[in-house]
Amino acid sequence: MRLSEEHIENLYAFTRKHFVEYYDLQTELVDHMANDIEVILEDNPNLSFEQARDKAFKKFGVFGFMEVVEQRHKAMNKKYAKLLWHYAKDWFRLPQIIFTIIMFSSFFILFSYEIGGYVFFVAYFIFCTFLVFKTIRINRKIKQKRKAKEKLWLLEDIILRSASVGSLIFMPQLFNLLNGLDSLGKTKPLLYASLFSILIIYTYVSTVVLPNNATKHLKETYPEYSL
Repeated sequence: MRLSEEHIENLYAFTRKHFVEYYDLQTELVDHMANDIEVILEDNPNLSFEQARDKAFKKFGVFGFMEVVEQRHKAMNKKYAKLLWHYAKDWFRLPQIIFTIIMFSSFFILFSYEIGGYVFFVAYFIFCTFLVFKTIRINRKIKQKRKAKEKLWLLEDIILRSASVGSLIFMPQLFNLLNGLDSLGKTKPLLYASLFSILIIYTYVSTVVLPNNATKHLKETYPEYSL
């Protein structure tokens, strides 16, 4: 038995009912379940579509779609990490490497003076404020998409959510680490400059470069994205 469009829509609704909100995951699960249901109905033609659907769903086990969703999250997080590294490497090639060297040298000179610590506190506060506003803006955009019932894509959600959250988590850790380096003496400015330069590059790539190229990567990952 070949499933109708109505049956397929029913399966999409079924996945949403079971807390699968991303369209790419829904499509993957719908395709899998549709194939199973067609086989079940071919072997048991007396079953209704709903009975065959429930039978196919039982194959996912006690936790339903959770295991599939978790595996897909891991795969997309790995893809995101590769994309992030791809763009981060560009900062160590021409012409970006020139800016990277200038930025590192500036931080090194700044942190070599006593006033550098005060400047760091001010920069830290400004940086965190920027990230907080960026996070609020991103969350608002995601909520608007959900409210408008637009299609949600897992990779897009990861790109947007990771854009500022990663830096917000990393900043306090960096701050605590630097405060514990007083015993390093003359090497402390070097470490300050290195860590702060890396953080600036990571934040710029994750909050600006990668989100600006998100559409290209979404089309590469999901052929149906532009439909």
